Amino acid sequence: MAKESIQKFFSLYPQRVNIIPIDDNPQKGFSHTAVLASVIENHNIIYGSLWARNRVHYAGKSLEFRLNNPRNFEYRGAENIDVVLLDDVLTTGSTIAEAKEVLKKHNVNVLFSVVLANLQN
Repeated sequence: MAKESIQKFFSLYPQRVNIIPIDDNPQKGFSHTAVLASVIENHNIIYGSLWARNRVHYAGKSLEFRLNNPRNFEYRGAENIDVVLLDDVLTTGSTIAEAKEVLKKHNVNVLFSVVLANLQN
């Protein structure tokens, strides 16, 4: 599925870009975003640079819960670069919004975000 959607999207994007998989810290042996990023060719994947310090689980939780329990992302990467954020699922948008704010503090310009599945109503 990732190869058919994520790779296809990036193969159409003419400019080589830096891609940051959100929270690609492997849990239980793998990371959803790292697996998605692994199929992307001809772009610069920046693994291990944006990890959540708060390991709270958002599945089935409300927007209010998510906002009251932020991921508290830590960024360890280059500054003054342009990036594309990569995530597996978009539910409320709070994870991407928080990640973008953290990156902004490091002068990282988020060009856009790509997700495999959009669950917003």
